[in-house]
Amino acid sequence: MAMTMDPLRFSPGQTPSHRLRQTGASVLGGEGSRPESGACRRSSGRVDASPAYAPYAPQMPGDLPPGMTSVRSGSSNAEAAWETSRPVSCGSQASGISLQPDVDERPPSASKSGLLYTDTAPSLENFSGPAQNVPVLRKVQQRRYRGPPEQIPKAVWSDSVAHLAPEEEWPLHAVPLFIFGGVDRPRPAYREELKFTLRNDKYVSFALRLRCGTGDHYMGGTIGLLHNPERTEALAGDEGQLATILDLVVQPDNSVIVTAIGDLDFTVARTWMPRGLRGLQLAFVDVHRSKVPALQPLLRTCDEEPGFALFGQLVARAHGFEQVAEALNGADGPFTVFVPRDDQLFAALGGGSVEEMLQTPYLQAILACHIVRGKVPFEALYSGRTLKAIDGSVLMVTFTQWPRGGPCVNDVPGEHMDIFASNGVIHSIKGVLMPAPRSNQRR
Repeated sequence: MAMTMDPLRFSPGQTPSHRLRQTGASVLGGEGSRPESGACRRSSGRVDASPAYAPYAPQMPGDLPPGMTSVRSGSSNAEAAWETSRPVSCGSQASGISLQPDVDERPPSASKSGLLYTDTAPSLENFSGPAQNVPVLRKVQQRRYRGPPEQIPKAVWSDSVAHLAPEEEWPLHAVPLFIFGGVDRPRPAYREELKFTLRNDKYVSFALRLRCGTGDHYMGGTIGLLHNPERTEALAGDEGQLATILDLVVQPDNSVIVTAIGDLDFTVARTWMPRGLRGLQLAFVDVHRSKVPALQPLLRTCDEEPGFALFGQLVARAHGFEQVAEALNGADGPFTVFVPRDDQLFAALGGGSVEEMLQTPYLQAILACHIVRGKVPFEALYSGRTLKAIDGSVLMVTFTQWPRGGPCVNDVPGEHMDIFASNGVIHSIKGVLMPAPRSNQRR
């Protein structure tokens, strides 16, 4: 038996109300009523809590529905806005009460109620003074270095302008500034080696750049050493010293051991902080060419070098050693002298005054075995090389660490190598050499 159903009758372009109720689109279409809640039914009757909806109108993001005031917008009638936005209870007797959202979902920037729109908000002003809290190097202790681990030529920046005539001006040199805090910065002598460790990220990052070939020296480059305990920006007129980095060794703890050689002093002419160097300063510097120290003879170098004065006094005043003293004073050369420290020489000779030490037996032989004819720098030393002193004693050079670490002369450890003089070179040792018998004599 076939069943027939009456077709739904509705005007064209109009959606059936029962379909709107099923899909929930009646809220948008403004037709029909909300489903009744069982909690709102009473035994005496039924409360109609269905609101009267207005026709749908599109709203922009951040706009409130018509008739609603935001509590966040700073309105003075905050209580009325709360009453309007409060949800309707089931026991309300008034019909047509609109259900409004509980919270204003607009961002603070839409209602202009954030801190940026208040009169008491702080404002940023341009700072035209020198930069503060710049990165500095701390706890740097200068100590005499035994020499580079490899045979590296000790070329400094001043060598590149040595060909200029005395009346010609040296060009301004652009160098990165390594600022040291604390008590003082390293102050190496001209062409003296120094060694320090970098642990600050800014300096470590720049050291890696130098190691990758961005400097003016292989595996390094020229830098400027400055001292600034206030950690402020270096300004024009500050004094510093050039140094040429010879070697960079990256440690497992991400620190970098820097081996450098001292150069001439300079005055800062202009500074700037380029992008990409994380606060590191660059500067044009005016190098003091008039302060190039002249090399002194060996004996005078011993007198001026701290810790070597006793050896120089004994050589100059030893009886029967006048010709050797005159040769070391510049009359002849070159020579290589292994100079013991004052405390080591004082203990080996029995102590006392200089006059008493001059009476030591075989003093001339002890002094002569420390002097070798010819200039033998550290680069020319290798393990197993033998040198002959002026008295005939044989001196053998060895290294305790591979490849060229811990140099020793006849098992006496070296301390500071390559102190250059006008007629030779000085190597400092931590002990006193003793004259050995000649090869044709029995021990």
